[in-house]
Amino acid sequence: MKDETLSWKAERFFAKNWQYIFWGIIICMLVVAWSLYNLTSRMTSLEKTVAENNGKVVLTTTDGRAIKVTKTPLKAEYLKQFTISTFVNNFIVSRAQLTDNFSKNAFTKYSDILENSKTLAMIYTDYIEKDNKQAVGDFVSYLQWLLSAIAQDKLPEYIAIRDYNVQLYEYNENAFKIVLNISVSAQSYILAQAKYLTQNGVIKLSATGTYSLEKSSDNNPYGMRLNSFAIDMITKG
Repeated sequence: MKDETLSWKAERFFAKNWQYIFWGIIICMLVVAWSLYNLTSRMTSLEKTVAENNGKVVLTTTDGRAIKVTKTPLKAEYLKQFTISTFVNNFIVSRAQLTDNFSKNAFTKYSDILENSKTLAMIYTDYIEKDNKQAVGDFVSYLQWLLSAIAQDKLPEYIAIRDYNVQLYEYNENAFKIVLNISVSAQSYILAQAKYLTQNGVIKLSATGTYSLEKSSDNNPYGMRLNSFAIDMITKG
């Protein structure tokens, strides 16, 4: 009897108030749908923000400007081409380059070479760890050779790069080894003949080193560091 009474009362309540219950359910569903839509929009916005932050990196230029750069996958071929370009374009210097078209001739120490060659100064500053005695010693030996070649009139006045050949390039994890044969054409002023002579030759350059993006800079985006270095330059005659 009691259960029947409660059941009857419940049926009677729903029968009289079904409109309110119906619209109440509709309103609840709309509120839930709106909440889910709002949550989805926020999640989508968050995903875009995370993708933006993960897909780009903020770098500071040498003049203090902050720029956002899109990340790209680091491929071994990129490292190889960057390494070849660095050696071919920055290590070979002529007498005209070092003396600012023969206006400077007082060279007494290797720092004088760095003051007159932006490319070699950049290599010494950004590509060599000063606590790496092997790398510093090899590079300073090359600077000393340039000093001697200038003093003994052995360094060609002009050197033009014609081509290059990669004899060896090995890349393992973050370490590399490279051997390059760089074909050049040189113009040398022969004092005894009082004229320029053109000669073709090959400069052999070999080096070992590492890559570290943590050490990257504007001049050295892949954070390349030299561990050893050797170059066989051409001379007059």
